[in-house]
Formats: sequence, structure tokens, C-alpha cells
Amino acid sequence: MYRFLLSCLFSILFIGNINAQKSRDHLSAGFGLGMIYADNAGIYKYMQFKTLPAFSVAYSKELSNKIDLRTSIGGQILNSGEFRPLNTPIVVEWGNNGQAYYFKGNAFFLDVMPIIHLNPNKAGQAGEPVNYYIGLGVGGLYSQRAQRVLRDGVIENGIFVQGFVERSNQTTATAYFPFKMGISTNLEYEWDLAFEINVMTMMGSEIDGNTMTNKLLNPDVLVNFQVMLRRYLRR
Repeated sequence: MYRFLLSCLFSILFIGNINAQKSRDHLSAGFGLGMIYADNAGIYKYMQFKTLPAFSVAYSKELSNKIDLRTSIGGQILNSGEFRPLNTPIVVEWGNNGQAYYFKGNAFFLDVMPIIHLNPNKAGQAGEPVNYYIGLGVGGLYSQRAQRVLRDGVIENGIFVQGFVERSNQTTATAYFPFKMGISTNLEYEWDLAFEINVMTMMGSEIDGNTMTNKLLNPDVLVNFQVMLRRYLRR
């Protein structure tokens, strides 16, 4: 009888250990490059825009075989670039409306989203060599920037002849909707690598200091690609 009870106890502990080893709960840290889709941040039809560093750290909690809940915090360096000189008519138009033609700064973000695994590993079977996943959530962003606005600009025969540049420091806080696509290795050890594309669509068009729509979509959008290093917590 005692042997039977001891056998049951060890079996329960062993099964619990197996389940723990298969947990997807993990911490991750990532670094990569990003760009901003904004009114004054590039000439997109000619693929002219700045790409600058982006980073994030995240915690993911497994909720079911296919779904995790992920919380991320991170930042991205922003710079509109100087793709339009002062003798450009649209720069004068922006200035007449108090809108920035140039800015640089940083954005910091925090978001929460469910992650859906498209080919999750199944208990008792060999794991997939790579796992694919997507996610959609909600978040908040805070940005700080140094911006420039052209005041009283005058252009004659394509030459800038009059005006002055007003410089200021501004901040913006806004909500956004993050969308994520990723692929991760499945080494079945404590560490994995993931490669992610993150698209953060703002609720407005203010983080560049310019709200005069000069692009196909009205909201400003941050996009970045990051390489993520994962550390599992219960394997």
C-alpha cells in the first residue's frame, strides 16, 4: 500500500515537472531597426526615410496551447530626416499652419496583447523546428521631440528668400494599436531566438508635430524589426 502511494506521488511530481518543462512562459529582450510613417518623415514613394534603433523587453504568460498574454515595454529613436528643403512649397504651407517640417526625438511605449501561435507544439510529439505567431493589442505611447517650424516663408523662382525657423521642444502622449508577426526557433532548451515585425498604429497624427495629412493613411505609424532573445522560466 505504501509503495503504491509513493509511486502515485512520484508520478504526480514527474508529470508536473514535464508540464513545467513545456511551459512557454518567458522573458525576452530585443533590439533592431525601426522607421516612422508620418506626414513629414519621408518621401515614401521613393523609399526615402530614416531607419533608427528600436528596443523592447517583454514578459509572456502561456494561457492555453495556442494563446499567450504578452506585456511589452520599449522605445524607438525618431528622426524625420531633412528630405524637404526650405525652398519646398509644402514646407512653407506647413509653416503657415504652424506645423513642423522636421523633428527628432524618442518614443517610449507599453502595450498588452494576446499572442496566437499558428503551429503550437503538441504534447507527446516532436516540436516544430520553428513556431509562427501573431498578435494584436492596445498600448500607450509617450514621445518627446525637438521640432522645427518655418515661419513667414517666402519662395521666389524656387529660391528661399525670406523666413525664419522656430525651434521648440514638444511632447505627445497617445494610445495605439500594436500588431505583431513573429517566428521563433524551437531548440527545446532554456533559450530561443525570435524575429519580429511590430506595427504600432497611433490614434492620431501628432507625434511628428504635423497634423496636415501628407500620406495615404491619416494616423502616424511606427514600424520596427527586432531580434528577440528568449529565456524560458519553467523548463
